[in-house]
Amino acid sequence: MSGARHYYRPGSRLWLALRFSELPLEVLGVDASTETAMVVAEKQIVIYVNESAYKVGVRYGMDVTTAKLLSNCEVYQRDEEKEAKALQDLSAQLYQFTPYIEPYKSEWVTQAGLLLEVSTCLQLFSGIHLLTEKIFTYLHNTHYRFCYGYAHTSQGAWLLSFEQYFISGNENKELFCERLKKLPIQLLHDFPQEVEALEKTGFTNFGDITRQLDAQKITSIKKRWGAQFAQAICDIFAIEQNLQQKSLFDKPRLIYKPVEFFSENIQFDYPINQTDQLHYPIEHLLQNLSQYLRKRQLQCQYIQWIFSDIYHNHFALPVRSDTAESHWELLYDLTLIQLDNRELPFEVDSLTLKCQSAMPLQNRSQSLAFGKRSNSRESARSFAITMAKLKARLGDDAVFKLSYQDAILPESSNQKILLTETANQQLPALHKGALRPHWLLPTPALIEIRKRGLYWRGHLTLLAGPERIRATWWEKPEARDYFIAQRHDHVRLWIFLDLHKKDWFVHGIFG
Repeated sequence: MSGARHYYRPGSRLWLALRFSELPLEVLGVDASTETAMVVAEKQIVIYVNESAYKVGVRYGMDVTTAKLLSNCEVYQRDEEKEAKALQDLSAQLYQFTPYIEPYKSEWVTQAGLLLEVSTCLQLFSGIHLLTEKIFTYLHNTHYRFCYGYAHTSQGAWLLSFEQYFISGNENKELFCERLKKLPIQLLHDFPQEVEALEKTGFTNFGDITRQLDAQKITSIKKRWGAQFAQAICDIFAIEQNLQQKSLFDKPRLIYKPVEFFSENIQFDYPINQTDQLHYPIEHLLQNLSQYLRKRQLQCQYIQWIFSDIYHNHFALPVRSDTAESHWELLYDLTLIQLDNRELPFEVDSLTLKCQSAMPLQNRSQSLAFGKRSNSRESARSFAITMAKLKARLGDDAVFKLSYQDAILPESSNQKILLTETANQQLPALHKGALRPHWLLPTPALIEIRKRGLYWRGHLTLLAGPERIRATWWEKPEARDYFIAQRHDHVRLWIFLDLHKKDWFVHGIFG
């Protein structure tokens, strides 16, 4: 390792690219090395082909029907969420080797992986050999196949993963560039049009591009194939666009931030079968959660309690708040409200609090109160507790807000929204000037027609109208004449005559 230490110097960078070529199939729990022909499709287009299917002529970009005719292959549907989750999990595990981890995903082909900057970790792991040995050992214990590349730039390391040179520890920038020059330009997967134009011009590998740079400046490539392609070449070889020389400044490295979550457990000395015995443990865990959130300037709206016994039975109790909180008091009250409405299914031996969806703390403006203590926080807490009690007893759907939405029919102009959402109160001028009740009946009620006139819980007298409303003629014709009527007890109603059915209905009641 003397050669590696001689080469390494503060400020130079070394990148290790890990390319997971079988990822689309492996995340589905399928063995890609089987002799059975298999493909992964997205929108009926093949985006992954295993070796058995490739041997019989199935190719990337082929439609699924043609692939089946050629190979009678098994077809799996792509799951991009599982692919992203796999890369996230791998990043969390590789964080023990380096804090600089960047995900990479091609826009044109199904190639994804991770880019690790390892120069700052060489001394800690006694050189590149021991570092890569530990990384590869971990990856071999997973079910993901991978190829690696090693270079002075992240994009160069990614391209060299298609050749996979042995890492000796004596590499330098000149050697990396010589290896890159031998690569075919077809590896520039994200620039298919530029690659096609280069092939027509006679370019075959990256060496042809570097010879063009030696003869002319990078601006010539920028003029012929665009600024984005020129920037990609600069990123691969670590040169400036405006100066044909080594890059003067290194781009800042992305620091991987592992997903943080709070989880704490209390084991009881004796089984608990009464909910009031859980009050103090719940308060203690919530206070620890509050300290965790405040130290990290976070807040949360959702927590989960896990009750367990010695027989491995588990009972989960979710608690949600309409507002994000970093203090424990409101979450404590909401938890007790949930517990008051249910019995423990078994004797509890352990209690676990989990918070996996914390968010950055948002600054809140509060009014200053001189002489008297401001009650804004207490009022907000009181309101949240009241709403939680209503939801616990009546259900989540029983508590809501009304918001206006643009519609012609009156019953379609109101919509139910969550309490945390902002209601739309911007009414058109037509509605502001019209006499309309604030509340409508859930369903228009039929009015009887008697000899003395209209009757609905009493005789009705028309006071104003009509206001004609027509709507949705392309689906179901609607034509109504609306009137303001007064009942014999002086209650004013909003009624209409259905011009198609020739029936009268009550639609709303004025306050």
